[in-house]
Amino acid sequence: MYLKDRPSRRRRKRSSLPILLIALALLIGVGYIANQEYDLLRNPFQTPTPAPTPTRSTLSILDEVSDLQDQGKVSEAADVLALVAEREPDNDEVWRDMARLLVYASRYDEAVTAARKAVEINGDDARNQAALASALDWNGDYDESYTLAQLAVQMDPALADAHATLAEVLADLGSWRQAVQEAEAALELDPRNFNAVRVLGYAYEVQGKYTEALDYYEQAAALEPNLPFIYLIMGRNYRALENFDEAIAMFRRGLTGAPDDPWLRFELGKTLRLTGDEELGLRELRKAVELKPDMPEAYKELAIGLYLRRAYEEAIENMTKAIDLGNEAGINFYIIGRSYLNIEAVDCENAVPWLQRALLTDADNIPAADAETSIRECGGEVPTRQ
Repeated sequence: MYLKDRPSRRRRKRSSLPILLIALALLIGVGYIANQEYDLLRNPFQTPTPAPTPTRSTLSILDEVSDLQDQGKVSEAADVLALVAEREPDNDEVWRDMARLLVYASRYDEAVTAARKAVEINGDDARNQAALASALDWNGDYDESYTLAQLAVQMDPALADAHATLAEVLADLGSWRQAVQEAEAALELDPRNFNAVRVLGYAYEVQGKYTEALDYYEQAAALEPNLPFIYLIMGRNYRALENFDEAIAMFRRGLTGAPDDPWLRFELGKTLRLTGDEELGLRELRKAVELKPDMPEAYKELAIGLYLRRAYEEAIENMTKAIDLGNEAGINFYIIGRSYLNIEAVDCENAVPWLQRALLTDADNIPAADAETSIRECGGEVPTRQ
């Protein structure tokens, strides 16, 4: 009985092994803690090694892009999408989508760059050619835009965006009937294509048919209600119809999603001035030139507003910037000339050359008689008009 109940040598050896392992683990743990305490005592200001930051997934970035678009923050969406482009520099679809967002954000130079990258990666995709044509059109390069839009249609006659882009370029070039035809062709291919609906509205807008244009713009807004730039376009059309309240409402709605859009600020400021709200109008125009310092239209509008408020020195400064940026209308020269005459110390020496230039540039669209009289009163010579 005793022998039976006594554990064998083998069984005793196996039962002691876990105890030895536990003891060894405790010794290692105590040693590690002691070593850490020693290091801390030796260097109490040592910064603990931070845990590595987990790499963000591409899917997470794309989800953020989608969320930003839903909020109408297309400029921010384009910036976030650029993170994907850094990871996937050879993905033409990413560059194409970025170009589209940049157009909607009024960042036209950047849109052209992104679209060219898409074409560079895959020039055989008609969607890339259409995206580049669209970016170029918005950037004012109509010749290259027209060539590429035609190419996109030839490459894929069933691509609605290609027809819509060609329609927009044709409208900008003054070929209204062809523009309507191409826009209608785009709608036949895709009745819910935002650009096709919008461009059909634009084809009517350039003809001065603002009511018809607004019908299509409202349909486009229903398809993409969170795109700020559609409200920019609608606001312009309401202003053309002298519905200033609705125009202002559209610009402000666009600004809720894109508060840093210089064109929305510019159009809002211009419209507020037309309604007699000079102070608010000038404030918006100042914001526009802060956001986009190379915007001659905003400098001109700001200068006119300042001139009417008798802030002549500021008017001269801002109108000079407009001219330096290429806006050389006769009225611009006239405003500067009159400003020099209206400041406290009448400055005929500077005024006369500007008034002469105004008469030579566009006498039919300035107060020509006043300019001529002012030149004579200053002892200058009235130029002979062609």
